[in-house]
Amino acid sequence: MLTTTHLLAAVLIGLFLNLNKDEWFVALIFGVAIDLDHVLAAPRYISDNGLAAILRPSWDDGSGLPWRSLMHYPVAAFVVTPLSIGWRYFVPLLFWSTHLGIDYIQSATIAYSSPVEIGFMTACIAGIVFLVYRRWSDLRPDADFNQFVSHLSGSIRASLKGCGVSIRQFLGSI
Repeated sequence: MLTTTHLLAAVLIGLFLNLNKDEWFVALIFGVAIDLDHVLAAPRYISDNGLAAILRPSWDDGSGLPWRSLMHYPVAAFVVTPLSIGWRYFVPLLFWSTHLGIDYIQSATIAYSSPVEIGFMTACIAGIVFLVYRRWSDLRPDADFNQFVSHLSGSIRASLKGCGVSIRQFLGSI
């Protein structure tokens, strides 16, 4: 599935587990960043099959060359499990296995991958909104969902405004 789908699933699980910043870093490495191997294989795939081929549901170009690293196969458990034990974290194993599970669902439903992915992404977004709202409403017992949406939109606007200022400062320094 798309990297955004893996990111949403990782965020949902991370919010549910209430991870700290170190655990978030490990979770995003093992849950999302293992897809960077696709970026490394993309130039060869594009040169062999053309740019439009990236939009196909399957990236199997028939060349027999791998476009996924070892981390996308169950044998990587021999790498991830010792890391989990050594770090005394269950986080790497949990997020890596979730990534593999999502990829397996995609492979098993390749003919229907778009509706399956849309459904999965919608469920993840709904779960994220539910968890964030629940935490927010615990701090404000008399607040309702409309106030939450107003608070969220104000926070997003402030963040985007801060990004705009940073970009303008960066561009002005060039």
